[in-house]
Amino acid sequence: MCRLRVFAFLLLGNAAWAQPAVLRMVSNEFPPYVGKEPPQQGFYAALVRQVLAEQGVQLELQFQPPARAHASAAAGQVDAAFPMLRTPEREREFLFSEPLLLVRSYLFVRADSPISGLADLPGRRSCHLQDSNQPEPVQRLVEGGSVKVERVAQMAQCFEMLTRGRVDFVALSDYGGWAAARQATAGPEGFKRVGAPLSLGLLHLVWPRVEPRSAERAAAFNKALTELRRRGVVAQLEQELLPPLPVDGSPAASAPQRQLRRTASP
Repeated sequence: MCRLRVFAFLLLGNAAWAQPAVLRMVSNEFPPYVGKEPPQQGFYAALVRQVLAEQGVQLELQFQPPARAHASAAAGQVDAAFPMLRTPEREREFLFSEPLLLVRSYLFVRADSPISGLADLPGRRSCHLQDSNQPEPVQRLVEGGSVKVERVAQMAQCFEMLTRGRVDFVALSDYGGWAAARQATAGPEGFKRVGAPLSLGLLHLVWPRVEPRSAERAAAFNKALTELRRRGVVAQLEQELLPPLPVDGSPAASAPQRQLRRTASP
């Protein structure tokens, strides 16, 4: 009997070591997707928390600027980070989860701007977050020197600068752009979204390759995420925590309109 108890204790100990009760993760504040202020800390935090709950694990979330969050995750100072786009450079440092969300990036300009697309951008000024790249077509123009960039800590500042004419455009995801526009003095009516999508991006949770347990944790996370998606939990969180998107150029949309738009999207 004593030997059986010792054996059971060792099994429990190994299980606890493989999957701790709390996982420490890091993100940067980017409303409405994730941040200290949005309900449930935003869509990404709520989704990750739900996925971990399926495994009997709790989330301990820290917020850091993008460059610092990347560095601390890559060094294994935290267990994981989110959200992050997949790139060849990042794949050398991280294991990627299944996609959390598909985002579409666009050009946002003032309502009276003559800018209608990428061809109008050379010689213009952009605004973006510190230590963060813009959508790829715009980033190429930045790296080529034909577009200048003002760097800020919060995207709402970009739309204030856009209102005052200090910059000419903002290249940002649809949800993030309209959320920042709603915080600006001019309100969403002061801006318009122009042109076709600049890029389509899948956002992921990443696990540091330097941590030996990352592969096991990534597999468990993906399994739970797939199950939540099958049960409709992910779609429900999108409906509850992501704001309405404009339809036909209007600055706001009802939930049914948003659902119709989402159903028609690839």
